[in-house]
Amino acid sequence: MRFLEDYGSGTVLGLGMVFAFSAIIAVCSGFEAQSLAIARLQAVTDSAALAAEDRFLGLAVGFPCESADQIVKEFGATLEECHKVGSDIYIGVSQQVMGIVHRVHARAGSSIDPAR
Repeated sequence: MRFLEDYGSGTVLGLGMVFAFSAIIAVCSGFEAQSLAIARLQAVTDSAALAAEDRFLGLAVGFPCESADQIVKEFGATLEECHKVGSDIYIGVSQQVMGIVHRVHARAGSSIDPAR
């Protein structure tokens, strides 16, 4: 009657494996979502910095930091810093995604210095 003692153990083992794989997939998709959010935030920050540079150089009408703030707000993020140093514009942006605050920075300018 050893067979009756082990009856159902395969089902329990199978369900345990299904739950373990589901947990691993959930954690991995969470990491993937965070990576994607950071990449999108960096792209928006780069665009805001380039738009601010266009305003700063007179290629477009408006104020540099106000235009950067508008672009960032349309994406749902917050412009934390915007300042000009020489002919460069530095932008700092943050956004909260799934309870985690991501911060990225971008620089746009006409001067290229390999030491930076």
